Amino acid sequence: MSVSRILIAASAVPLFGGSALALTPFSDNFNATSINSTRWKVENSSKASFLAAQNKLNFTVVGKPTDDDYSILTLKKNRPGYNESWEVTLDVTNTMSEESSVGVGVQVFNAADPTDVVSLEFAGKIGFFGVFITDDEDDSDQDIEKNPGVTKGSLKISFDKTSKLITLSYDKDGSANGFVWKKLCTFSPTGTGGTRRGNWKMNPTTGSFGIEIFAYGEKSKVASGKVTLDNFTLKAAK
Repeated sequence: MSVSRILIAASAVPLFGGSALALTPFSDNFNATSINSTRWKVENSSKASFLAAQNKLNFTVVGKPTDDDYSILTLKKNRPGYNESWEVTLDVTNTMSEESSVGVGVQVFNAADPTDVVSLEFAGKIGFFGVFITDDEDDSDQDIEKNPGVTKGSLKISFDKTSKLITLSYDKDGSANGFVWKKLCTFSPTGTGGTRRGNWKMNPTTGSFGIEIFAYGEKSKVASGKVTLDNFTLKAAK
């Protein structure tokens, strides 16, 4: 499975404001009746949308689906820096059939060059996927997947300021019973170290990361409640 199309489309969304020098923690449980437009920039394709309903964010595809249906939320003001340790987590469900091509996830990218992207996706019973793009190039040999055969879970992308490694982790049971994170892999944006790597050429002093959550479908109708996102958090990591 490849999600490079949605990654490139998503990372083209610009960021607004914020500081690259200090992390401002942020959380959203999507309990409001609409998406917080002060915090999030919303992008939908013509058939797809994110809807706040039943205290979650629901991804839907209505009408005749296409092979390029997607929704993206870009965090506008909170940009974690290259010289601080941080983590972002997200609860997800995906109860679509294994024959459908529908994914939901979270990704981080180089704020100075949004063609550098790391994505962690959940495709339901197909599994959890890590995808890595540097300068618009998806090296499929670096893609990684793990399939515990579940329809809900939690995603975490974290960054360590000392090792300069991005770590992708998942919890196959979600947050309800407390997190038990399983590491999928590490990625080095410096081009050295990690189990996956790519040289993002980030500024060692002012470098920062953009954050997005996304969902997509390829020729698949998606009813409300089938694919959801919840309990987004961005905070400092120890």
